[in-house]
Amino acid sequence: MGLGLVIYGRANCPQCHATRRKADQIGLAYRYVDLDHDRDAECRLQQEGHRSLPVVETGDLVWVGFRPDLLEGLAP
Repeated sequence: MGLGLVIYGRANCPQCHATRRKADQIGLAYRYVDLDHDRDAECRLQQEGHRSLPVVETGDLVWVGFRPDLLEGLAP
């Protein structure tokens, strides 16, 4: 996966922006996947049953939505 944290989102998603801002604020390295430009990733997430954004993946942990508590738990 490269970086251990991946955030999937869209440009017009307020929760996606909040998730990225929080990750930046606490110094988390992440890869951002813009679903407006990555159809394959969008299809994979839909097949996995995700219907809301952002989808955040790190190792075996996956969650949906803005979860600052979970992000803070990943802080270095």
